Amino acid sequence: MKDGYIGTISKKENSGSLSFVNNYIWAPIRSGLYGFAMFFTILLAVKLFSYIIGTYNFFAVELTDLSLSSIGFVLLFLIRELENFKEKEA
Repeated sequence: MKDGYIGTISKKENSGSLSFVNNYIWAPIRSGLYGFAMFFTILLAVKLFSYIIGTYNFFAVELTDLSLSSIGFVLLFLIRELENFKEKEA
């Protein structure tokens, strides 16, 4: 017990849990959000283009657009998560 410290946490002890959280939680969520944004942007661009050329008389974002974009989230989330397990096995 130097200088009145009862216990210390070194960066080496804490870095393992932080890398786990980063690799298995934050990185897949970031990838999933990127996939959601990518799908949603493509859907909006197609709807806007359809509105501009006159195929549709109105431009609206519907609940189905969000549900289709969630497919992008799930796909990229799973891809990133499975990459983590592939790296473990190799």
